[in-house]
Amino acid sequence: MGEVTGNPVEVKTVEDQPQGERELAGFVRKKVEESRANANRVAHEGIWMTNIAYLMGFDSVYYDTQTRQYMPLARANQFIAKNRVHENVLLPMAQNRLARMCKVPPRFDTLPNSPSEEDKEAALLSLDILVDLWHRQEINRKRIPLGMWLQQCGHAYLKVSFDSTIGNVMTDPETGEFQGREGEVRVDVVSAFEVFPDPLAKELTEDECAWVVHAKIRSIDYFKSHYERGELVKPETPWLLSLQYEARVNSVNVFGPGSSGDLGAEGKNTAVELSYYERPSIKHPNGRHVITANGVLLKDDELPVGMYPFAKFDDIVVGGKYYSECCTTHARPLQDQYNKTLTRRAEWVNKMLAGKYVAARMHGLLKEALNDRNGEVVEYDPMPGVKEPHAMDIPTIPQYAYNETTELKNGIASIYGLSEIARGIVQPSMPAIGMQLILEQDETRIGIETEQHEHAFARVGTLALKYCEKFYKTRRNIRKRDSQGNYSIKYYSGADIKGNTACLVIRGSTVPTSKSLRRQDIMNTYQQGLMGDPNDPAVRMKVMQLMEFGDNTGMWKSYSSDMQQIKRTIKDIEDGVILFVEQEHPIGAPPPPPGQPPIKVLEPPVSKYDNHVLFIQELNEYRKTEKYESLDVEKKEVFLAVLDAHTTWAAKLANPAVAMPPKPPLNLQNEIGAEENSLESEAAPLENNLQSSDNGPVSERA
Repeated sequence: MGEVTGNPVEVKTVEDQPQGERELAGFVRKKVEESRANANRVAHEGIWMTNIAYLMGFDSVYYDTQTRQYMPLARANQFIAKNRVHENVLLPMAQNRLARMCKVPPRFDTLPNSPSEEDKEAALLSLDILVDLWHRQEINRKRIPLGMWLQQCGHAYLKVSFDSTIGNVMTDPETGEFQGREGEVRVDVVSAFEVFPDPLAKELTEDECAWVVHAKIRSIDYFKSHYERGELVKPETPWLLSLQYEARVNSVNVFGPGSSGDLGAEGKNTAVELSYYERPSIKHPNGRHVITANGVLLKDDELPVGMYPFAKFDDIVVGGKYYSECCTTHARPLQDQYNKTLTRRAEWVNKMLAGKYVAARMHGLLKEALNDRNGEVVEYDPMPGVKEPHAMDIPTIPQYAYNETTELKNGIASIYGLSEIARGIVQPSMPAIGMQLILEQDETRIGIETEQHEHAFARVGTLALKYCEKFYKTRRNIRKRDSQGNYSIKYYSGADIKGNTACLVIRGSTVPTSKSLRRQDIMNTYQQGLMGDPNDPAVRMKVMQLMEFGDNTGMWKSYSSDMQQIKRTIKDIEDGVILFVEQEHPIGAPPPPPGQPPIKVLEPPVSKYDNHVLFIQELNEYRKTEKYESLDVEKKEVFLAVLDAHTTWAAKLANPAVAMPPKPPLNLQNEIGAEENSLESEAAPLENNLQSSDNGPVSERA
């Protein structure tokens, strides 16, 4: 993995590298520092570190990028107490939102490059490869840290790469000698701290972003095992503050955020790997990929697949802004106020719960006279005109103090897009339709993010297929199981993809929905008879299958298949593909009597098992359009013959006893009409002779 291309120069130290290579390594580091020194980047890194502390349960703090320490907010100093009470409201809200984002995995689809059967088969293979890679790389599990980085930093990345050091072992079949490993396409989560884009970029695409750098702290052993020049990389202190910030995240615990910016023992025996990606240009038509570490040039090559290997996932997109916003940033002030209210309520209880007593100074009560012992007798010296010591009426905490925390918690939930229904809070008087409308509102709001995520997942799929096509040289296998539980194994290599790497995610497939509401939707459709006869055992079995996981998309599967078949039929008629075929007997006609040969007629290829009612409806609608009028006479005959055939089958299946007589196709009607005309012309002279003979004598007629 990763070699310096061109004429390799044997070097033993960093100084032995040619001047051009040393300048290239310095160029990459300069690009990183250019992106890191941007004031916009520095400010956002402070926000990201503060968000992480708040999700860990701290509040009334901020991260100072100058001192690289967490500092208390000035306005909150007066409320900081030793035994302060607080509740972390942000973390459960973020977990609830994360669960919604990860609830439904994306549903991929691949598009062939052409309508040829070869490309269609390759596109289906690409889809199988993508699904198999999705499971092998455990991307569903990786979506969890990806979603948390979104809610901490506003954006995160999935990076697709090829690692030649993993995969199955390859050996010589004759000698058994180790020949390396097959390699594997990797999909990794990359945080916002590690990626340094072009400061002028507004989004991470090849036409918008001129370059991007991925910086990662690696062990020295990593460089030795992955690069030929890895032995030259020497340990260095992680000089990149962004990587120090990311390492600092591990030091944040329940006792408080760490103050030190050093990595300690974890920073020893490491170096920073810089992967520089440059978009295609006139000088570099296929782009550029350069890898350096501590001044050592490890790789200088073109982009592996001509694209940046990153897919950017955003939380809250702001127009014209590369660094997206996240909900945690905007919920922090409410978290501070929430904990202040809890602290004041706790102080009230601590001071008032033990009770207060009113006594005159001349009573002479000592401070130790009142304690928590049962049956204690309080003695005092009676004074004329002065009441005895008595308990003071303690005022209760006002109701608005409790309402304040409720409103603050609802405000935080509103920022995260979580209604009471989404949080499991249901009012007894709320009707079911109201709950459904509220949940639909939540799905609509989160649909803004899932829309962007679906496009990002589509980019991940395209990148993964491109890497598979280029680097999968050996034969591999895909193990599949169909709906009946049967297993099958398909063998392939990267060449079998044949450039069919166009990938998309079905829109709306990742929007979270309620399983109970989906099941109710299925039941309502079933009871209304829209899925077929409710008393039909086959329909009941289908409903039971759909309700197992609440798969309401299965309700439309049959309808969608029928509509696709109808559209294909109309297109074939327009293209002149559908022709009449020879059938044993006319549609709808009873079979011939025993011993008689079947009647062979020409009819359109219509199956008994088609959805004839839907065919009639859609074909009749098409018949009224201008597109139908533009067809030539022959195609109109075929179209009407297909429509008549479906009408005949519909009548026969509806009432087999009184089925409609078959109507021959129009071309056969023309042939029959021509034969009738010829017979009439042949019979005309005979009829004339008979009429003339009628005028003769009776004896002659006899």
